[in-house]
Amino acid sequence: MVIALSLVSGLLAYASFAPIGYWWCAPFSLALLVHLLTEPSLKRRALIVFVFGASFFGPLLAWSNTYVGDVPWLILTLLQIAMLLPLSLMPMTKPVNLLLFPSIWVAIEFFRGHFPFSGFGWGRIAFSQALAPYALTAGIGGAPFLSFLVASLALGIYFTFKLRVKMAAPLFIFILVFTTISVRTFPAMPKRDFSFAAVQGGVPSLGLDFNARATAVFSNHFRASLDYLTNVKIKPDVVLWPENSVDVDPFYNIAVRDQLDSLVDQFNTPFIVGAVLQHGSNFQNASILWEPHRGATSIYIKRHLTPFGEYIPLRAIAQVISPYAKDVVDFLPGSKIVIHVVGRAKIAPIICFELLDDASGRAMTSASNLFVVQTNSATFGNSPESAQQLGITRIRAIEHWRYAISISTSGISAIIDPKGRVSDRTGENESAIIHSAVGLIDSRSPADRYGSQIEFILILFPPILVSLRGRRGKDPSP
Repeated sequence: MVIALSLVSGLLAYASFAPIGYWWCAPFSLALLVHLLTEPSLKRRALIVFVFGASFFGPLLAWSNTYVGDVPWLILTLLQIAMLLPLSLMPMTKPVNLLLFPSIWVAIEFFRGHFPFSGFGWGRIAFSQALAPYALTAGIGGAPFLSFLVASLALGIYFTFKLRVKMAAPLFIFILVFTTISVRTFPAMPKRDFSFAAVQGGVPSLGLDFNARATAVFSNHFRASLDYLTNVKIKPDVVLWPENSVDVDPFYNIAVRDQLDSLVDQFNTPFIVGAVLQHGSNFQNASILWEPHRGATSIYIKRHLTPFGEYIPLRAIAQVISPYAKDVVDFLPGSKIVIHVVGRAKIAPIICFELLDDASGRAMTSASNLFVVQTNSATFGNSPESAQQLGITRIRAIEHWRYAISISTSGISAIIDPKGRVSDRTGENESAIIHSAVGLIDSRSPADRYGSQIEFILILFPPILVSLRGRRGKDPSP
């Protein structure tokens, strides 16, 4: 029975993410997990955590085996499960451990997001909460604070079912207070007066070889943009292309560079494109602002690369595990923050996997008033990966108090407002153009100002407080 309930708990956590997307499943999942961890046996608790992790991360990360087989997916899943195992060391029979559960959960998510190989924060419980009534609290303390609230709500649910109202009430009040603060401190929504066109041009075929034919992806985006700009009455302030939309280096391929120049000059409209640049025998993943009669005026090189996607750690081992590893040429990371400036808009380009990096996101968006997520979902076929990434982008929009434009070669492209609401989106894996307008917000959220400090407070302050109270209890009365 306990193992079956562990399975249910993990599946509930999975159900809070796309493609199901029932946000309320997350707190109930963790409430059930807390109940199961009252098991006194360490071995049984370890088994409970393993089954929970397998039924959560297994289906959640199933998109990772789309074209590379089951072995990498199983290894990734097992690694995520291993990082949950410290939960089994905390028997929830002890009241202290119960109260520390939200901090422990955030600490585990912190570790998952930083280790190994710079971390993999996919499946962070906060990223399932865009529709939750307390989602705006991400603007106070970022994704860590939102995860802390979900774990606190789970604890409140657990105490309620145990009829321990005096323990549950403060947790619910805590959530209500910060939800109210997040609503009252949220900035006024600006006028949507910066226009754009986001071009999802599609790829010749889904799969690892989506760009096997040189310039094929570029040609799709070029033709779609040309048709759109030829027929639209009012030109947008900027045209956005996704990651890898220029699938050859435009500084080496003169024909591609000339076509970009002619398109941008003809319609007197700046473009922000995603390009693959050559760097000796390696590559770089770039976002480039291409301006009329000036060409490339600002270039951002992706700083947080995707392990096993854009570079191969432990290459000798990786090539044994997957035959595809030998085909991956290591990309080189950039080192500088670059903001594209178009009129009043200061646009932060966030390239795909960088969306998981809290520190990078804070640094980029603090210098901007709008951010664009340039991504490529062609390597994940028709899986839920793109929809799950959209959920992450929605939380990031709330966290940074910014409009966000997510633009993909395939998958799903969308406009997200600072409250995480999707106002327009494409279908999955279709060629389409979103043309709309967004507002520009210069205010910095508390999460951007103090996010890292808040995360450490959430992780360290409750254990310190409990420790100090324990010592006071042992002191003899004067």
